[in-house]
Amino acid sequence: MKRVNRIVILFFSIGILFSCKGREEGIAREGDALQADSSTEGIRISEEQFNSRNMSVGKLESITVSDVVTTQGYVDVPPEGRAIVSAPMPGFVRNAPYIVGEYVKRGQHLLTLENPEFVILQQSYLEALAQNAYLKSEYERVKTLFEEQVSSRKNFLKAESDYRTNQAQIVGLKSQLELLQVDIDQLESSGISSHLKLYAPITGSITRVMVNRGMYTPPNEPLLELVNTDHLHLELGVYERDASQIIPGQKIQFYLPENHEELFEGEVFKVGNQVQEENRTVLVHGHIPENLASRFPVGAYIQAEITLDRKQVFALPEEALLREGEHTYALIVNRLQDGGYLLKKTAVKTGTEQSGFVPVLTDSSDLLDKEFLTRGAFWFKTEAE
Repeated sequence: MKRVNRIVILFFSIGILFSCKGREEGIAREGDALQADSSTEGIRISEEQFNSRNMSVGKLESITVSDVVTTQGYVDVPPEGRAIVSAPMPGFVRNAPYIVGEYVKRGQHLLTLENPEFVILQQSYLEALAQNAYLKSEYERVKTLFEEQVSSRKNFLKAESDYRTNQAQIVGLKSQLELLQVDIDQLESSGISSHLKLYAPITGSITRVMVNRGMYTPPNEPLLELVNTDHLHLELGVYERDASQIIPGQKIQFYLPENHEELFEGEVFKVGNQVQEENRTVLVHGHIPENLASRFPVGAYIQAEITLDRKQVFALPEEALLREGEHTYALIVNRLQDGGYLLKKTAVKTGTEQSGFVPVLTDSSDLLDKEFLTRGAFWFKTEAE
């Protein structure tokens, strides 16, 4: 029994010995292991280890970074680039040949309606026009007789009233027909038409069709929607805390959420002066190049960054930094006389990564002459922790 106890104690002692030895010699990674000696001065590695792991050393680099405001919004068109087609008077739809996506030009015939009231309106105009010549002649005849004191004043006033009333009817009926986009010259020469035609008010694409053949449409009911995408713009919502930093002329980088690697550029054009109550944002209007009109559907959701200003900062490659919870560290490199390297973990404050580099916000005056491990820091992640 005593012999068994001695064996157990012996193996336990050997285990402790190897455990201590492992802590003294540093870390070991599975597979292709890296052995490093640790001490209170830092982490010591040989030149062979440095080269075999493709490590590199460098100093803080001066780079240009931009402060940005991140926001989101959508692609839209100005008010004059969007139009609703509706009928100014009720009627039955005789034909509706267009579908969503079709391109039409301003003044192009879109829909045809039928309504007996439209026929009556044209008839009233032509009748009033036909009476005009007679009433004018009668007015001038009675006026001459009145001036010669042959006709009574009552007859003169009656003739004048009839003539002026007829003129007002002609002007009023003509204006109504023009609002219905009726060609007056064609009406006077060719006569009455039972078809009321609706035309495109702008050049653009049809985005909504709310009509079909045979349906009855009340007046001013939306039938078609047109959008002209020649002048797309961005409507962005910037939180009120950032709105004071936004001014016209600042650059905008934006992208579709499903393809954030493809960036597009625009420019701030107008900044709103009212906070939207529902989300506490200020509306920012941005212009984008006309050659992008075909890339974005109206209403597309986008994410964007507005560049505030540019400045020079000192930075390290992102792979040169070690993250430990809320803290960030860099490894300062001291070259040893035997050809090896001593790595010292140093806490640094950092900014936002841009293009693979991270600004070092710590007072860099005493760091400018230091050399840092700029590649291969991940080998020491466990050691640094």
